[in-house]
Amino acid sequence: MKYALFLAVVAACAMDRDIATKVTISEGVYGQLTSDSLPVAKQQVTVYSATGAYSTATSDGDGVYQIDLPNGDYTICTSACTTITTPSSATVRYDWTDGPGGGTWDKI
Repeated sequence: MKYALFLAVVAACAMDRDIATKVTISEGVYGQLTSDSLPVAKQQVTVYSATGAYSTATSDGDGVYQIDLPNGDYTICTSACTTITTPSSATVRYDWTDGPGGGTWDKI
């Protein structure tokens, strides 16, 4: 019984990773920022093009960010950066997890 109660509590506290319904852009990059399996709110995400800073967004209460971008090659940064390619007329998801060295970006 204690095990079942533990599982119920863990399930109730689990972070919602299904964020597709929150996405309102039709092309560009979106994702979720997390630290210790919890969403990171009010974190800035900046996208750079070859000519410099292109756009910045701030994550919402669920750690979700989204940036409308035309297709192309960019660098996306929080406390760590990674290169991304956005497809023509579509979206791509990149999640960031806090950790050593500034965290990691993962294409989902």
